[in-house]
Amino acid sequence: MVTQPPDRNAFLAEVSSQDYELLRPHLTRFNLNRGERLQDLGAVVEQVVFPHSGLVALTMPLSNGGSGGALLLGREGILGAFGAAAATSALCDATVCIAGSAARISASSFCHVLDQSPTIRRLVARHNAALMIQVHQTALCSAEHLTEAQLSRLLLEVQDRCGSFDVPLAQVALSQMLGVQRTTVNLAAGKLEDAGLINCHRGHIEIVRREELEQHACECYRSLKSYISSLFAVPVAAAVPAAQTEPRPPKQV
Repeated sequence: MVTQPPDRNAFLAEVSSQDYELLRPHLTRFNLNRGERLQDLGAVVEQVVFPHSGLVALTMPLSNGGSGGALLLGREGILGAFGAAAATSALCDATVCIAGSAARISASSFCHVLDQSPTIRRLVARHNAALMIQVHQTALCSAEHLTEAQLSRLLLEVQDRCGSFDVPLAQVALSQMLGVQRTTVNLAAGKLEDAGLINCHRGHIEIVRREELEQHACECYRSLKSYISSLFAVPVAAAVPAAQTEPRPPKQV
């Protein structure tokens, strides 16, 4: 069993002590190992995972053995909450791309806690909303923006979740996350490196000038970050109509 660790997941950090006690007896701590598959598309969702550190990539598998553009999930999110609450199968694959640690709870215990706490239900709904808008924004980004801008956005999103200016991902992994050829990412990374924004090393990329990297990123990074910040700005326990608390999604262009 786990107690509230100092590096805990943002969801677990946000729930009240009373609500955390509903979750605590069912939580177990475990390590996230790089390359570990946490869920498979179409499989029954058996557990809900709260990452404390590390990074999980949510992808759609392709018939050629590859995968489509990835959504990122770190300590700010929850894996499997939608499938567990809706009693539906997993909507995507989930693979650990940066090692870390997490807590997990069985899907059945998670649903039992949801039945007991309206506050937790509202917080889960907001986390699901944050994930859904990331789906829409990422799809838009892939269709409309240049690889250099997409790569800048992706590096910033990884840095936001991991808290380090050293991104421990090889360019081949970044190409898989963006759903483009490795050579395309190599060219985009080379332009960013020539501009002095990043340093490319074998197996990792160092962010050198973050503020300028943000200027190179497409508007999706700022729009998504702004929307998610506003989504969690209102206290979850506030008993006001949803229409007054839920912000509008970012404008899609």
